[in-house]
Amino acid sequence: MIVYILKRLISVAVTFFIVSLVVFLMMHAVPGGPFDGNDMPVSEAVRAKLMARLGLDQPLWVQYVNYMAGVLTFDFGVPYQSPGETVVSLLGQAWLPSLILGGSGVIIGATLGILLGMAAALNRNSWIDYLASTLSVLGLTIPVFVISMLLILIFAVGLNWLPASGWGKPERWILPIIAYSAIPLATYARYTRSAMLDNLNRPFVTALRAKGLSESKIIFQHVLRNSAIPMVTVFLPMFIGTATGSIFVEAMFRIPGLGSYFVSSITNRDYPLEMALVLMVTVGICLAYLISDIAYAWLNPRIRLGDDEQ
Repeated sequence: MIVYILKRLISVAVTFFIVSLVVFLMMHAVPGGPFDGNDMPVSEAVRAKLMARLGLDQPLWVQYVNYMAGVLTFDFGVPYQSPGETVVSLLGQAWLPSLILGGSGVIIGATLGILLGMAAALNRNSWIDYLASTLSVLGLTIPVFVISMLLILIFAVGLNWLPASGWGKPERWILPIIAYSAIPLATYARYTRSAMLDNLNRPFVTALRAKGLSESKIIFQHVLRNSAIPMVTVFLPMFIGTATGSIFVEAMFRIPGLGSYFVSSITNRDYPLEMALVLMVTVGICLAYLISDIAYAWLNPRIRLGDDEQ
């Protein structure tokens, strides 16, 4: 296990380096720069001073090395759109809305999806099964910005029950959380139904019933535990991906989270902020998959990691 974790951490470091290099080159390959826009035009002399002050007049390899040297000490630079702050402090302020809304959406959606998938598996070919299948298809095929728009039109404009946008008050969180929960609910309903149907047809279930175990113990202590293995693999990456901000959800509901900075950093050519966001998501997802693999092995002792694979 220890050898496996060390190997995976090395692979995370390699992935981190490759992603940072690719993203850095892609950013600078796009025509234009942070001071070429028409919103705040500057003279050529001022532009040259700003470029020199930020080190953007140096060769690309020098800029990359300098930036990554700062990253290793957790210094992600200064955002061009807010020079009075650091990238770390800016993202620290924007993290909370994305974490609360996205994290709540994933937890609620996964919980409801598991319950719905269990009900569908235990009542195969019933109306519950058809409902779960329909919701899974709709949740995975309808884009999240369409779901967000429908929620606004129905509950904010049509019924006038909830505010359409904003962040401050808890009632403004309801519609974004519902939008965030759509994909987790659909995914988990599908995974749970499929995994439970597969396990319910296995010989060990027949053996447990022959021993006289109650149906509830068979379902919750054995079938659900075995069915949880693929669901564990999905949860943490999905949580990290959602909690780091959905561009579409945050744009539709005007949430001041990380997703909004993804958009502004690209449109404003804010290189330090854009790099920090991409690297943060990269590390988060890589570590999420590592933790998922460890949990996978814990749930199923027959799975061995690292040197124990033989």
